[in-house]
Formats: sequence, structure tokens, C-alpha cells
Amino acid sequence: MKTFKLDFDDFLDDDFELLAIHTTLESYHLAYFMNLTFDIQFKKSELIQDFDFYEFNDEKNQSLWNLVANKGIQEQADTIEEQSTLFFEAKSNRIYLLPEYKKVDYLVKIEHNTHNTQNLISKMNTIPQIITTFVIDVPTLKSKNNLIFY
Repeated sequence: MKTFKLDFDDFLDDDFELLAIHTTLESYHLAYFMNLTFDIQFKKSELIQDFDFYEFNDEKNQSLWNLVANKGIQEQADTIEEQSTLFFEAKSNRIYLLPEYKKVDYLVKIEHNTHNTQNLISKMNTIPQIITTFVIDVPTLKSKNNLIFY
């Protein structure tokens, strides 16, 4: 009997650009400023539980933009009752979408990008609150499976 091996890399389409953003902005402010700068319309989505997630489907250029926070908070219910407290206490852990880029605040994933990436970075850096923007090399990522949103 033959054994088949399923590799998750087969499901990940590398036809996307991944931009990393360092900023002090909240996610909704960043989405607003990107909407103004790029003439797009990010909308908040609840697709990912623990991370702020916005998406825009560009039907004109047939591309899909995702803005996602790299840092999130995962709450874990504490099942052990402590004698000293009356109230239920929830513990929270900081988690990262891409753990190898812990200093990155937000990620922009653009599938089927028809724009010049350097022009996107230049326009992104015109937003005053953005400190820096750079391209992440997707094939070298260890946690690229975390970028599968659908």
C-alpha cells in the first residue's frame, strides 16, 4: 500500500508581496491612512481571532490586500482557582504571527501584486507616523504557513 505525504508548502502560493511596517499607530489608524494614501478601502475582518486584520479586494487589478498586526494577545482561561482571590482571572500571552520578526508591528500581504513594490514602500513611508517599511523575503520564512488566511 502506498503512503502519500501531504506538504503544507504545496498549499502556499508564493505569488504575493509581504511588506513589514514599523509604526506607533493603532491598526485602525494605519488602515485609515493607507486607505487615503493608496486609494483603497480596507475593512476590518474577524477572520483571525487574536490579531487585528483588515482586507481589501481590489477587483480592478484583481489583487487582494491584507493588513494584519504581527503582535497579538491570546487570552487563556485560568482553570485553577486560587484561595486568595474571589474573582476569575484570565491570563494573557503575547503571540506573534511571524515570530522571527518580533519587532515588526504590521504586515501587508498583497496577492497578485501589479504595483511596483518600491513605489509602494515610498508611498507608505510618506505617512508621517510610519518609521520604516521593508520587503520580507517569503521563501526564507520559517513560519510562512501562518500567512494562509483562507
